[in-house]
Amino acid sequence: MAIVKMKRLRVIALAEQRDELLSRLLHVGCVEVTEPEAKLTDPEWTALLNRDTGAQGTVKARATAVNSALSALSKYAPAKSGLFTLRTDISERDFFDDARTEKARAVSQTINDCVAEISQLYTEENRLNSVRDSLVPWQTLEEPLNIDSTEHVEITLGTVPAAMALDEVKGALAEQAPASELIAVSSNKELHYVMLLTLKVEHSKAMETLKPYSFSVVKFKGMEGSGAQNIARLEEKLTEVVQRREAALETIKSLGDQRAELRLAFDRFNQEADVEGIKDNGLTDGTIVFLEGWAAAPKLDKLERELKALDCAYELSDPEEGDQVPTLLDNPKWMRGINMVTEMYSLPAYDGIDPNPLIFLWYIFFFGFMFADVAYGLIILIACTIISKKYKPKNTLGYMFSLGKWLGCSIIFCGIFAGGFFSNVIPTFSEAFLNIPQEQFPQWLQTFCNGIVVSPVDDPLTVLILAVAVGCVHLVFGQCIHIYMGFRDGTALDGLLDVVPWWIFFAGIVMLVLNGSSIVILLGVAALILTQGRHKKGIFGKLFGGVASLYDVTSWLSDVLSYARLMALMLAGSVIGMVFNTLAAMPKSIIIFVIVFLIGHTFNIGVNLVGTYVHDARLQYLEFFGKFYKEGGIPFRPLKYNTKFVDIIEEET
Repeated sequence: MAIVKMKRLRVIALAEQRDELLSRLLHVGCVEVTEPEAKLTDPEWTALLNRDTGAQGTVKARATAVNSALSALSKYAPAKSGLFTLRTDISERDFFDDARTEKARAVSQTINDCVAEISQLYTEENRLNSVRDSLVPWQTLEEPLNIDSTEHVEITLGTVPAAMALDEVKGALAEQAPASELIAVSSNKELHYVMLLTLKVEHSKAMETLKPYSFSVVKFKGMEGSGAQNIARLEEKLTEVVQRREAALETIKSLGDQRAELRLAFDRFNQEADVEGIKDNGLTDGTIVFLEGWAAAPKLDKLERELKALDCAYELSDPEEGDQVPTLLDNPKWMRGINMVTEMYSLPAYDGIDPNPLIFLWYIFFFGFMFADVAYGLIILIACTIISKKYKPKNTLGYMFSLGKWLGCSIIFCGIFAGGFFSNVIPTFSEAFLNIPQEQFPQWLQTFCNGIVVSPVDDPLTVLILAVAVGCVHLVFGQCIHIYMGFRDGTALDGLLDVVPWWIFFAGIVMLVLNGSSIVILLGVAALILTQGRHKKGIFGKLFGGVASLYDVTSWLSDVLSYARLMALMLAGSVIGMVFNTLAAMPKSIIIFVIVFLIGHTFNIGVNLVGTYVHDARLQYLEFFGKFYKEGGIPFRPLKYNTKFVDIIEEET
């Protein structure tokens, strides 16, 4: 239960063994290969080695192609799926089966080709429909659309706005170009579709006459035959396009059973992309390859076995002063869920202290204290247990549901002592529908409903006192850790002087309140003045620093009062639940009661989950961590299996 010790790893191997070396490092999963920037700026290194190169882009493109195929299956051949991805177990041998992967890649190519064809066919269908729509007004015209003249006559197709009266247009044309005729073909709300017949010698005059009436010429390039004939041909093409599109869709649907193989290939290509990215962090001269990074100490034996199986030279050494050593936290599996809380703040520095064992019990207790409802706790516990067992979520999501099980237990525990079961649903339902008042309940049930220890609604002051008392213990615990770190780092005196004078001061406040004696508080003030400015220069600087530290009393008071939020959240959840229970029972209808009850308590659980998580985390981050925490850790990112759809069962090599 600590920060994992790291070793600096340097490896020199034959270039031809590079892939096998990385494969073995992936299998071990405890080595982070770092960037070689420092060595690339060192002339002695650059004279011998250059940056190695990998094919990360190519492999990522394959992963993208497979992911596109999976998206197409989700769209055109959807399968039943829950909120979370159901992971499957697979051996390393099957995971790296090249024949299986290539088959999946071929399937993804087929699907993506079909998707591209479907897209093209939709475009073609839209184009054909557009052309067809443009021909519909001309479908009664028997003359070929591509005819534009005879020996003596010009034939022009065109449109006139529907707002124009055709009789007026024809009258003007008869007056100005008597050897011309305007024939109406069809009309709609926007346009009149017409055919203009003019003698060639009179064509220009006729066009000039029609200009004030917004006459617009229509041309049909590449079309032969009448409008009806062209529409018929277009409909045949449309039928063919639809058939081809349906065939492509059927092809995609027929490959729906390959979904699992595509998911496997996606994980495989993503894993290969990680490995190819690591190659870019190596240095090589074409004959040998040099890698440098960090190795987690617990797996050094396994790592050395893998390295000794290769013709390579390696060195493992302790970190040197100034090294940026990555941080890896190692805790029992049952405690790892708290990682998500710590990581949201900041990882501890490598030379700091792992806060997870220190905040684990505090976090789940505070969470349960603020929620304090047996029914809510059962819901959270059951939901997190089912999701964890069925879907096996990983990383942050896995931490969340792992922690959720502990939080559910804590909520149940605190709910028992606070008398919460869907707030006060038991007495409310009993009185409204069974006509049994709480006074007639069995004694044990009365005791529970009234709160075995305290009722947040009936006695909020007691809850506030409990919250502040627990908060004081929390703060003192954080100070004890500060003292421990002083002893650990060889600064025991500083650790004691940072904390003990404050203990004397606050003990003096308690003594003053209890028996009116001010001796202890005066001793505390003197201790603070004499110790808190000890790092300042000069006697006056030290004394002024000590006097100024007394102002920190306000900060301590603020920290203590922050724990009042424990009471506030407990009270808010209970009151909101009571309000919904009362509203549900008022109509005296079971159906309405159930509807309002479900909606109300679902809302209450959701709001309280968010609020309780945030305020619980705040108490850890600001009040607790501020007493001892050294932040700024760099996460340890080893080359290891990191998959979305499968869990790899590691095998001995």
